[in-house]
Amino acid sequence: MHSKPLRLISAFLVISCTIGCTDDVVLDPVDKKVNIEWAAALREIASSDGIHIDKLKQHRTTLEHYLGWASIHGQHSNSWGESKEDKRLAFLLNVHNAAVLHNLLRHDLPDSPDQVKVGPFQWAGAGFYWGTRYKVDKEWTSLNHLAYHDTVNRYAEPLLWLALFDGTQDAPRLRWWTEKKRRLQPQLKRAAKQFINSNHGMSRQDDSWQINPLLIAHEKDFIDWTTSSNLCEWMATYATGKRKEWLVEQQDNCHLVARPANRSLAAHDKPADTDGSEN
Repeated sequence: MHSKPLRLISAFLVISCTIGCTDDVVLDPVDKKVNIEWAAALREIASSDGIHIDKLKQHRTTLEHYLGWASIHGQHSNSWGESKEDKRLAFLLNVHNAAVLHNLLRHDLPDSPDQVKVGPFQWAGAGFYWGTRYKVDKEWTSLNHLAYHDTVNRYAEPLLWLALFDGTQDAPRLRWWTEKKRRLQPQLKRAAKQFINSNHGMSRQDDSWQINPLLIAHEKDFIDWTTSSNLCEWMATYATGKRKEWLVEQQDNCHLVARPANRSLAAHDKPADTDGSEN
């Protein structure tokens, strides 16, 4: 007779515990806009296949100032209307990626973000992406919520998956995304082309190709939010050379295989000389 109230109470306790047990990152609010400073620092930190740890540590103060600024600014706080979509998206992408970098530093650069555990968030990746919250635009949000709900799903733009850096070797290249009107979409398309035409996006395996797990994981979005009938067709619009030829051949019977996932920290000591392109 009391099963329904008990279920409701249990659900409430679980939700309360989940919210109450998050790791909330408190940073001092910053009024002065520091986008230019952080963008310059990010260009030193990022490379074609990861991040420079020494540069990330060197620019930690600038990173924290940028996140402190983002904690009290954004589309709601600054009244960015719907006409400011590029500004909104660039802000969300840049803040998410900055928060990932800061979270890596907070946890002493773990071998993998998946190792981080927080309170009830004990499964792989949960502590880092779900259990850690940053204040963005005056609201607390987890990294996962910021990426999935606020950014990709709200704007239904699959190219955004190739702009979100999660700190692992599988992640797309870390970049600064422009806020200038009508400049973001071309930048996203260039990044997609570079990603798909690199060994990071598609790697040769005997007489076939293996695909970055990120593309396979979000296959539905690449199809449902575009006019492509399958992932082969969508990728072929950005691929060149041998990659494009192979993808076009597969379009009638598209069956792509993901290469083994690499969830280790995307870090190294020296930049790569090439992005691994093979046309």
